[in-house]
Amino acid sequence: MLTDHSTLLLVGNRFSGFSAAHPGVLTVSEFIRRLRNDANGTAPGHLTLQPGQGIGESQWDLLRIEIAERGLAHRIHLMPAIPAPAARHETHKHVEANRLIARPRQTGPGRYRADLRVHNDNELLIDHQTGQHVQGMVAVEAARQMFLTVTERFLLPDERKRYFVINSMGTEFENFLFPLAAEIDYLITESDTANPDRLAFTVEIAIEQAGRRCTLTSVRFTAFENRLIESKEQRRAEQAVAAVVAQHGGALADAAVH
Repeated sequence: MLTDHSTLLLVGNRFSGFSAAHPGVLTVSEFIRRLRNDANGTAPGHLTLQPGQGIGESQWDLLRIEIAERGLAHRIHLMPAIPAPAARHETHKHVEANRLIARPRQTGPGRYRADLRVHNDNELLIDHQTGQHVQGMVAVEAARQMFLTVTERFLLPDERKRYFVINSMGTEFENFLFPLAAEIDYLITESDTANPDRLAFTVEIAIEQAGRRCTLTSVRFTAFENRLIESKEQRRAEQAVAAVVAQHGGALADAAVH
């Protein structure tokens, strides 16, 4: 039998540790397996599927097909999937699976909000996903992508490309973040935008879930016009290369002498 629950929460296969611990939660693969094995039509009269993390539109489309093929579309209802992620140029991530920000919007003066969207194949989950909660580095990266996305979409005064420099960044972990729906709250506490070539911000980024704050990240960053930072970066890189070569060159000379 599929489930005794009238509402079932589905998560990506990466979060099998979470689904195994909760009777009202299944991974996508487990739900499809049960659906295919339900040959006697023992599915409940009405079932609502609610998406958690690791679920995107492609997984939802697959479920629609599986449900329709068994004539259960009138009995199994799918809630809307987690929205598609923000664009590549906003998150500064080329691969869609690695983008963690969805539906960014302004909610007040200096305040913004977005949905957290964790793809099943996100780079931070592939080599390290244990237990029931989402790993802390996902929250840190989500905060980083949030300040990039908000600035790129809402705060830049012109179309010139900017180079973002983090001056400081710290995260407090207050509660476990689980693979369920979560939102990111973004508040600008200080800003200096008088010079469009150099935009400086201090912000607080909170990830909230089920009425609780999971993490709070404080960030100071500056968005420079590209030409201002590229020459400085090149100069510093050349100095670093020269220093390292000189340091190791001296060490090799000493080793040869001895």
